[in-house]
Amino acid sequence: MEPVFPIHVRLNLPEGKKFYRYTYNEYTTIYGETHRKELNKVFHVTLKRLEAERFEYHLETFDRVHRDKNFSMSEKDFLDRVADINCDVVLITDDYARLKNIQGLSILQDKVEKTVERLSRTFVGKQAEDFYKTLKDFYQNENLVCMDFLKNIHFGMILHKLYGRHDKENPVKYSVRYNNFMDNTIIDIEERMQTEAIRYDDELLLLQYTGTIPSDKNWEMFYGEMKRKEIAHNGETDFPKLDKYKGQILLDFTTKEVLEHKLTIEFSLGENYQKKIIYHVKEISHEEL
Repeated sequence: MEPVFPIHVRLNLPEGKKFYRYTYNEYTTIYGETHRKELNKVFHVTLKRLEAERFEYHLETFDRVHRDKNFSMSEKDFLDRVADINCDVVLITDDYARLKNIQGLSILQDKVEKTVERLSRTFVGKQAEDFYKTLKDFYQNENLVCMDFLKNIHFGMILHKLYGRHDKENPVKYSVRYNNFMDNTIIDIEERMQTEAIRYDDELLLLQYTGTIPSDKNWEMFYGEMKRKEIAHNGETDFPKLDKYKGQILLDFTTKEVLEHKLTIEFSLGENYQKKIIYHVKEISHEEL
């Protein structure tokens, strides 16, 4: 059985909870020495159809593990408690997972006040005060909260813009912006979608995509950061390069439900700086928790 085009990837889950395991691995190699960042989370999605083409989408993280040598135990604890705020976020989306608005923003604002009050007893000083103010201002602005959920690497794999209509003759193309290839930089990646049918015991469908750097407009940021970090490079022969950018979304053939999503990125700027990033989200059963 071959897929019938166009393929519509929609929020098509029955009402109820789905559980996912999310991992983020980042490897930065400078002069051959590699530093690794790792984040593991388990979260569940509660989906509720409100009306035709409108969904209530609740993401709740209930397990979070930081493994980063740059974080102290107190900083990890700080990040965990701040992250708890977002467990009360309820998103309203259409059936293509396009975000419409945040439900109950006042609940978040109240939780921010209580979280800041609790943290302020432990974390004091000018830097902490600045962070608390930024946090309060952030949750006062619904547009900022919405934008954060659309671009946030923790949840972007579920609310990914590759939901939508996929046509074999006109491949889907998106421009995606990243800021984690190197400190103080941004880079745009142009994604292109491919479709491949996969058959196992159950009917599965695979959407694959690749990415390229479409221009050199932001390269000066990278050269400047290399200079600031005192990483040697040749300005005439070394340039930002996407050695690999490959993602795949595994779907239920019939319902088009997203079962698994993985994206692998390899980036380099000359022989002395390389970055590898792996995002992975996979649906799991309650028994696997």
